[in-house]
Amino acid sequence: MRAEGGTALIGMLAVGFAVVLLVGQSLVTISRLSAAASAAEETARYAAAWAARHGDASDAETIAHQLSPDAIVEAAATGGGITVTVAIEVPLVGPEGSRLTRTVIGRATVPISDFRSVP
Repeated sequence: MRAEGGTALIGMLAVGFAVVLLVGQSLVTISRLSAAASAAEETARYAAAWAARHGDASDAETIAHQLSPDAIVEAAATGGGITVTVAIEVPLVGPEGSRLTRTVIGRATVPISDFRSVP
């Protein structure tokens, strides 16, 4: 009876270890994607807000590139506003150590201020 308890304990430890590894990998992946999405959204919002109040779409691109150097940035003046789109590629580890990348996108549109300092 005692030998069966030891075998069951070893089995439970092995299964538990595998589950912890899978859950840990999932949590790390979700965390990386969430952090990149927040960074993309904040960068787009800040660049669009600054350009809508002080400059134009080219200023928004410059600011976004400075805040997120590895991101793909697009900025445009659209119908009374500045729209900035920031795309960040997130490297992830896939099954069996293979490399995966996912792209997260942050987008913000801010209306151009009537009282801005630069016409």
